[in-house]
Amino acid sequence: MKRLIVFLVAVSLLAGNGAVAYADNTQNSVMSQKKIIVYIKPDVTVKLNDIMQCFRDANGQTVYPIIYNGCTYLPVRASSALMKEPIEWDKSSKTVFIGKTLTNPNKANAVISTAAAVGVSDSALTSAPKPSMSSAYLRSDILVMYDFEIQNFKDVNGDTVYPIIYNGSTYLPIRSISKLMNAPIDWDGATKTIAIEDTDSTYAIVDEEEDKTTTAAVEISTSAIELKSLFDREEVLYYEATGKATAIKDAATADDKSLIAASITDNYLKAQALTLEIKDFDSSELSDDEKAAFDKLIAYADSTEYYVLVLENIAYMAAQGADYSGLAETFLYFAMDSQTKMEDARSAIQALN
Repeated sequence: MKRLIVFLVAVSLLAGNGAVAYADNTQNSVMSQKKIIVYIKPDVTVKLNDIMQCFRDANGQTVYPIIYNGCTYLPVRASSALMKEPIEWDKSSKTVFIGKTLTNPNKANAVISTAAAVGVSDSALTSAPKPSMSSAYLRSDILVMYDFEIQNFKDVNGDTVYPIIYNGSTYLPIRSISKLMNAPIDWDGATKTIAIEDTDSTYAIVDEEEDKTTTAAVEISTSAIELKSLFDREEVLYYEATGKATAIKDAATADDKSLIAASITDNYLKAQALTLEIKDFDSSELSDDEKAAFDKLIAYADSTEYYVLVLENIAYMAAQGADYSGLAETFLYFAMDSQTKMEDARSAIQALN
């Protein structure tokens, strides 16, 4: 099925090789408000303590997670509901206050928008729309404070990430929100589920001999978990870049096409950095099976980096109205090669559990 998807993407890209006027993407300069392309992901579910969450805006309409540069974002109202903290927006200072706010500095009698994140059954979101691309704004000028302390959000690579404005709502990175909650977060690529667990959970007490066995098991599973995390991030980059490339032929304006092309450049830079991170992973203590899985992960990362580079070239040529059919064979090769190596790496890493 996934190979069929790649083939259809190729057909879609090549069939959409039409001429458009090119416009310089001035939004890519460093400024406080940058227009970007985000991925609306209704198929990504968020669970808090194993309970699926449904998110709603101030009008009661269902809203979904968005993905930008491999990071998942949630509306700030939903984030505050998950944290069970009040929220307040100060327009004059462009500041989002979470927890202690200007009107409720002691959190006394503060209203928490619990309706913004509601626990539902796993079958409640089966009618969600398909994933789609949309424009939004990256806002480095918006300040976020938690209990009057300025928050600087980072992604898994330690790079700074900023709030996003989409459809008039502010979105914050969910990984940073889980950190503020002091709650671990996990991504399951197979089910596209983000799981947040409450750190107040209790753990069973084992005797000394059991503890030795458990410790050894944790050491082994830690390596598997780290490899799985790297694989999941690589997979997100692959499908996000593919989705953007598919969307470029349907973009309404040349400016939108240029924005998509620029966002694929971001994906390529992320892919480069992730390949280096994977290759720098300390494999000296890996078991034979883990080493085999690690080698397959490196092969997948290398292939995906080249694949995204080809997509970037196609995207910019499409934005300029140039004929990119000459890249068709190269595109198909790396698309299929990356898919094959993705499945090889997935199977090897899953077998470690």
